[in-house]
Amino acid sequence: MHQPMKGFRSAGIALFLMVAIAFGDGTKITAPKNNYKPADDVKVGKEAAAQITRELPLLPQNGDVDAYVERIGNTLTAAIPPEFAHPEFRYDFSVVNAKDINAFALPGGPMFVNRGMIEAAHSEGEMAGVMAHEISHVALRHGTAQATKSQNPGVQVGAIGGAILGAIIGGNAGDIVAQGTQIGLGTYLLKFSREYETQADILGAQILARAGYDPMDLAKMFQTIE
Repeated sequence: MHQPMKGFRSAGIALFLMVAIAFGDGTKITAPKNNYKPADDVKVGKEAAAQITRELPLLPQNGDVDAYVERIGNTLTAAIPPEFAHPEFRYDFSVVNAKDINAFALPGGPMFVNRGMIEAAHSEGEMAGVMAHEISHVALRHGTAQATKSQNPGVQVGAIGGAILGAIIGGNAGDIVAQGTQIGLGTYLLKFSREYETQADILGAQILARAGYDPMDLAKMFQTIE
């Protein structure tokens, strides 16, 4: 839901990430308070994904690159711990034909991976690490949890979707999409707290391990990005 690969981590946080991953397997995670229903996550993500597919250059869904990303994604989502595997969510994976090293996931499951991210990864495990981190934000429902934490807990689902699109698409299109959303909402929703990022790191490491990958590949990819 956010743009995680731009200025993603300092060296100090990367070291912390390694420690978190090293002990992540036995760490209990509790999803944050959320006043929204899982169906709200699905609605926001579905509507945002529909417009993103119109605005961003996507690679063909039947291509080799898309199939590669989808295979990894399906392996990871099958490894989500049962307590975070919301049956309403529909995870799907698309590749954006852009050289920027970036990836983002929307509430309810839609995920977009830039071609630049795939090219930057040194291994399939590193790619899986980034995807597991983003999937963890979705599974823990961090997007709508962030809205719950806002000063106005009655923020409408449509306003959340507009804020997401405005930040992701950017430029004139983003300005148009974000019109009508509450002032400051987009920035608030799209900048996850360190607490949420740490949760996504730990759950991401657990998902990687359950899926048969080396959890340390998550830390390796973040170092590659830096």
